[in-house]
Amino acid sequence: MKKYLIGFIAVLFVLSMAAITTAAAVKAPTKPLVFENRHGAVTFDHSVHLKAGLKCEQCHHMWKDKTKEPRSCKECHKEKKTNGVPRLYDMAHHSNHSCKGCHKARAKAGKTHGPTKCSGCHKK
Repeated sequence: MKKYLIGFIAVLFVLSMAAITTAAAVKAPTKPLVFENRHGAVTFDHSVHLKAGLKCEQCHHMWKDKTKEPRSCKECHKEKKTNGVPRLYDMAHHSNHSCKGCHKARAKAGKTHGPTKCSGCHKK
C-alpha cells in the first residue's frame, strides 16, 4: 500500500509541475507588430504564423526559458553594420532565420508561405 501511495504522490507532483509550467508559458502577442522602415512599414502578425504551423523557436531561435518573454530581434541583431549592411536587414532577408528565406523555402516545399517580393511586406 505504501508503494502505491508513494507512486501516487510522485505522479501528482509531476502533473502539478506540468500544470505550473503550462500556466507560466508565454503567449504570442495578440496584436500585430509594426516595424517602421524607410522602404515601408512591415507588419508582423504572430497569429498568422502560428496558424501556418510555425513554432516560436523557428524565429526566436535562441529562446531557452519558455517562462520568460523571448527577446526581440533587435536585442541580438543590433543595428550595427557588417560590411556596410545593417544586421537587421541581413536578418530579415538573408540569414538562416530570415523572414524572406523562410517564405521562399516554404513556397518551394509547397507549403503556406508569406510574401517573397519586397512590396509584399513593405507597405508605404
